[in-house]
Amino acid sequence: MIVTNIFKRLTIRAIIACFFLSFSANFFVLFCNAAGNLYNQILIESFITSLNITLIIILVSISEARRFNLKFGATHLLSFPLCIMLYTHGQFINPQKLIIAFSLIFAANILSKEINKINPVKDFFVLGFIFTSLSYINLNLSLFFLSIGLVIIYIPSKQEALISLLLGIVAALSILITISHAITGNIFYTQPEILGTNILTPFAKNNSEFVWISTVIIALIASLLMKQKKLQKRSLFDLGNNGNFMSIWLVISLIFRVFDLYQDESKWLLSYIPTAFFIGNIFETLTKERNREILFFSIIITGVISNLYKNGLI
Repeated sequence: MIVTNIFKRLTIRAIIACFFLSFSANFFVLFCNAAGNLYNQILIESFITSLNITLIIILVSISEARRFNLKFGATHLLSFPLCIMLYTHGQFINPQKLIIAFSLIFAANILSKEINKINPVKDFFVLGFIFTSLSYINLNLSLFFLSIGLVIIYIPSKQEALISLLLGIVAALSILITISHAITGNIFYTQPEILGTNILTPFAKNNSEFVWISTVIIALIASLLMKQKKLQKRSLFDLGNNGNFMSIWLVISLIFRVFDLYQDESKWLLSYIPTAFFIGNIFETLTKERNREILFFSIIITGVISNLYKNGLI
């Protein structure tokens, strides 16, 4: 049976296969990080992480399916679980970071519209609210405002968009400052204990970044090549093909890693979604089943060997 054929369409079968592939990958990575020990929480941690990853993928797939075809989004049901095998720096995942991830996915859904279909009032208000909320949590996340600036350049109703954006920023700040002051007595953000609790059991070790850095570089190259093919039909910063916003997201994640802009030891957490996104696009470009299967098993083998090696299990 050809495994990658399951992910040709966004079907119930593909979603179920995605969940079990995610669960297996999470279980294996956690098992390796625990030095080959089956600790008490490994099953529930694998389940929770897999459930959230599957939900994110479905949201991305549905978002794309409305603008392209179902086959395009279905490839990410395969690439996101596979990238778990390559990404081993997720032990600092907490509810706050999941909120950030879902917020960015929601923003990506708006910015993936064709330029002429973006509502300068509603959409820019929502984007201003989302990115301000993220910046309130971590000021460095304000880098995502750059994506809004690139869109404003190409829309005709610039004044309406800027006013709506400003209103979204003011509304978010007013609400967040009020809530923060009422709860903590401080106008600046203080992370609630429940949002800072690690979902996964942290293991004190310095994992090698080589495999994931290589994966990010491949994803970045893929994003540039795919963008170049579309430049004859689209303007450089037209975010309507989803890929350009993900490219910006991936570049920002590189900036976060190079300049260590995270508030903890996450290192590469921001890069996981856009990297998995472009790996999924690579699967989409491979028309021959044999090539897709080779890529699939190559990632599996690389992930298994790298996890076993760096955790001293081989």
